[in-house]
Amino acid sequence: MVMRRIVLVLVLAVVAVACGSPDVIGGGGEPAPTTTVDPDQPVDSGGDEPIVEPGEVGSIPEPRPPIDGSVDGEVWVTGADVRVMESFPVQIMLDVTGDKPTPCHEIFWTVEDDGEVIAIEMISQVAAEQTCAQVIEPFTIAVPLGSWAEESREIELNGEVVGSFET
Repeated sequence: MVMRRIVLVLVLAVVAVACGSPDVIGGGGEPAPTTTVDPDQPVDSGGDEPIVEPGEVGSIPEPRPPIDGSVDGEVWVTGADVRVMESFPVQIMLDVTGDKPTPCHEIFWTVEDDGEVIAIEMISQVAAEQTCAQVIEPFTIAVPLGSWAEESREIELNGEVVGSFET
């Protein structure tokens, strides 16, 4: 019995030694390189494009308007929630869930603000020549409604009131 345990321990030791240890990143036993970033310095996005400044307070960001020449489709909205982000000025998003006619359809929207109501019209579109599986596909999308300070609005989606906010 003791001999079996000794043999088992020796076999396990041989297996452990045979497996070895993994190479360190970069090889040669050198530690992996690290980068130190000063938290008080701006970070470069790495691209040639400048960082886009947020829109003017009390204005709605650019919508995602439909594309001319595409075939319009429906969206079946199953839920819409107004999200008020804790910032100053307050930023508002409308989180929309629903279904679109096919996986090839993309969601587009236009937004109008009359000072009391933000009206969003949402549709789906697909390229006229595109063929696609005819299966309903669920979607979730966040529609940015801008930054607001000391304002209130009711929000309509495709003609139905879905919420409101007051800052």
